[in-house]
Amino acid sequence: MGKLKRNRNNRKARVNPLGEKKVGKEDQRDENTRKSKILPLINNLKSSVPNEKSMALGALTVICEDTRMRKLCLREKLVPLIMEQCLNDSNDEIVVEAFGLLRNLGIEEGYDVITYYWRQNIWVALEAGLNKIEKSFKFLAENKALPENNAGLAKKVDEKAKIQLLYDFTENILSMVLVLAGGSDTLYDNVFGRIDPVLRFVIDLINWNTPSIETSLKLHNTLLEFIYEFSTESFEFIEKLNAIGNFNVQLLTAGSEKNLLGRGYVEGIKYQIYESEQSVSSSEKKEQVFKTLTNISNILANVDLNSIKINFATPDNANDPITKPIEVGSGEEKMQDIDQQISGDTPEKTQAKDDIQLLEVSIDLFTSIWEFLATIEGSQPVSLGDDLLNVIFKGVYPILSELIQFDIRNNHILQLSNKILICFNNLCWLMLSIETIPSEWFEISTKLWELAIQISSSTQSLQISKNCLNVCWAIIKTIGPAINLSPEMINGLIAKCNGMDVARGEGKDALDHFEFILSSVGFLGSSAQVISNFEITRNISDFLLSLISGFTNKEFIDETTTISTEDKTKAYEVVIESLDLFYDIFGDAEYPYDLPVFVQGDYLSKLRALEPQVKEMYKKVDKNKSKELKSRAEETWNNMNRFIEYKASERR
Repeated sequence: MGKLKRNRNNRKARVNPLGEKKVGKEDQRDENTRKSKILPLINNLKSSVPNEKSMALGALTVICEDTRMRKLCLREKLVPLIMEQCLNDSNDEIVVEAFGLLRNLGIEEGYDVITYYWRQNIWVALEAGLNKIEKSFKFLAENKALPENNAGLAKKVDEKAKIQLLYDFTENILSMVLVLAGGSDTLYDNVFGRIDPVLRFVIDLINWNTPSIETSLKLHNTLLEFIYEFSTESFEFIEKLNAIGNFNVQLLTAGSEKNLLGRGYVEGIKYQIYESEQSVSSSEKKEQVFKTLTNISNILANVDLNSIKINFATPDNANDPITKPIEVGSGEEKMQDIDQQISGDTPEKTQAKDDIQLLEVSIDLFTSIWEFLATIEGSQPVSLGDDLLNVIFKGVYPILSELIQFDIRNNHILQLSNKILICFNNLCWLMLSIETIPSEWFEISTKLWELAIQISSSTQSLQISKNCLNVCWAIIKTIGPAINLSPEMINGLIAKCNGMDVARGEGKDALDHFEFILSSVGFLGSSAQVISNFEITRNISDFLLSLISGFTNKEFIDETTTISTEDKTKAYEVVIESLDLFYDIFGDAEYPYDLPVFVQGDYLSKLRALEPQVKEMYKKVDKNKSKELKSRAEETWNNMNRFIEYKASERR
């Protein structure tokens, strides 16, 4: 199923078009694969024989699950071919499979492929498919109460297959809408402007499934996911939802207690709708949050992580001899059923996939709730009752802690570590927003600190390391003096950042490096104020000044060839954050490190020398393209002048 997550154009996929292409064994292998496996299937997509075309789509769907094979298929113009040869086919099965393959390609390839879909007017095909689906469901609704006739078994099987095909078609159409909306902000707006008939159809089908499920449970979950994903994106969608007279959120059902994923979606939808209510008081919203957290925690208690591990484990049989299946008793090779699906999941693996999706939805929901609670009182400190704190500390946190440790132990089999770390980060900042930090948080945050340090030290992922830093940054802000900060860790982090040659903007990972440095700046700047080590505070301060100097010098600001606008914007954020933290670190002459570090290090002269560069940086920010950044840059530059004047007169 498609996820409504808007993609950033993947810069990592870019290559140098003028670069010299090396021909080697990999290229030869790709060429052999292309000729022997891919081209025959591509050619069959043009076949007038429905069975050949259908088999080709099924095989390509499986092949494209592999990244390398998918890239080879895309080089053969797979996407245009599917859209031209399959979407308007008279055979419904081919159309269903075509939408399924296009959906999968959109999920895997992201922005570029999804944008191509839209420019090729795929919405027309989606509308045509939706109209056909609506007519089919109308027929089913009108005839479901008719007594069964005496049709033979073959006819019953055929009717069942047609109904299942209808369910598959509906799932593929709705998930394709989600994929399109997730392509970019512009695509979301385009889809949202055309969403009304799709939304009405989804609501009608949900109502048809109330109080008992008439469709398959899988399709029902798809309907719930559609509502949930769009409701997380905007209040405007919820307004559309509420404007539909026959929609009642209180009647939403998962269909079964065992349908954990469906129950998760129902809880998420209820929360999103309740959060958007303007007439509901903050205390009532907190009560709803308590119910949501409690219910989701109870649902997650039924997830079997070991079952997920078993069903997603990849057996290491690379060195085993290739064997053929043997017929029991005869000792001869077993004939394979040619009607068997090329690819199909066992019920256990399907459940494992649903469980992982439930975990993902739940973590996103927790993350959103922490952010919501942190701002529920506006600019006032947040007050959370004992019941709410209890479910956070004893219900949700243990689940998140268990999940991330399970993921780490099992080689990131869940692929949820980054999401959980972001969730932890929001939880930490929520605790900072509370009027009086709960005593339980001190013990929890200490354990969380140790966990983040452990994960960061054992991972090769820059993204995970960055998110660990963000968690540690927030913890430093809450219980800084209680944390045992290691000078070796601080100096090691500075060295790691200095080793990233981002000032030249070279390399496909430049933006990731800028984001890592930005998180490092936040962590280091907060650490400098609590570490009680003058030398380390000096090292951190020198590091911040070097970043300010490096990202505001004339060469960097004027560079237009190798440094992208996106990279430069992130670099300016680093400068702003570094200066703001510098003001915090040396905001008072009474700080014990102010004299030996700031005064004796002659930082005042260094700041004066940097002021013209910071001013030039501020002037370079385009307010039409980056209004918020322009405002922040102006404020930081103004504060810089005030800070220089303040420090110059502070010790007179």
